[in-house]
Amino acid sequence: MTMAAKITKAKKVSKTGVSGLCAGANLRTPCGPRRVEFLRPGDLVVTRDNGLQPVRMVWTRTLTATEIAADPSLAPIVLRTRAIGPMMPQRDISVAPAHRLLIPGWRLEDEADNEACLVPARDISDLNDSIFVDRAPDEVVYYNVVFDEHQVLCANGLPVESFSPTTESLKEAPRAVRDDLKKLFPELGPKFKDYPAPRYKMRERVSYIPDYA
Repeated sequence: MTMAAKITKAKKVSKTGVSGLCAGANLRTPCGPRRVEFLRPGDLVVTRDNGLQPVRMVWTRTLTATEIAADPSLAPIVLRTRAIGPMMPQRDISVAPAHRLLIPGWRLEDEADNEACLVPARDISDLNDSIFVDRAPDEVVYYNVVFDEHQVLCANGLPVESFSPTTESLKEAPRAVRDDLKKLFPELGPKFKDYPAPRYKMRERVSYIPDYA
């Protein structure tokens, strides 16, 4: 089976919760753009809805080329400049397949034009040549930024979500990361049921409209 066929099959059955931004993604801070790999706890990041928010944690997951070849559903999604719309993103960006992007409603069938939704990157990939699966990645590191509550932030000008610790998302997190999150948020309990939910509608298996005027 070819790599392309493996990816097509993986997208149909994938339930992977692998999220994160790849190295090189620039986030807005009071001091100007900062690459995600250089963020540290305590750094302030500009969020879409709540102004400046301090980073509580950045956790990473490293995947080798061999691991991705064995499970193509882990491969990063590449979004070319202006893939979603003007200035979205401002430059190419790569994200994990389950990382949610804030997609404007006019890009989605059955949504009002002003109703933005959080959509996994994998659900809008390979519809044209501006959003696609990286079929031959080298080692990949996914960076997940954690705040006191779920946030939307701009990465290379593209609205993306922060990491939301839930029972489902933590299935992909190493034990050490889960332990660190429990120390950061002891009030949430072992299953993080009380972590603030996203304010935006979350959708999967969307009908995405890839072209814009």
